[in-house]
Amino acid sequence: MAEGDRVVLARRATGFQPFQWTGQEPAELNDEDEALALGAIWEGDELVTYDLWTMRLQAASEMDDYLNDND
Repeated sequence: MAEGDRVVLARRATGFQPFQWTGQEPAELNDEDEALALGAIWEGDELVTYDLWTMRLQAASEMDDYLNDND
């Protein structure tokens, strides 16, 4: 996937789950709010990103304490 490609991360669902991941989301991503904070947007019934590479990098770095040091 190239930068700028539309990638569907999740689709709205009915029933117990409000949405279902597609398998294209970063492995570290497990929350809708986190996806939105990383730049994903809802387009109709699909949660999408146009920069999956950066989203994966940001999601992975959230777990790295060395990168989150504010000093």
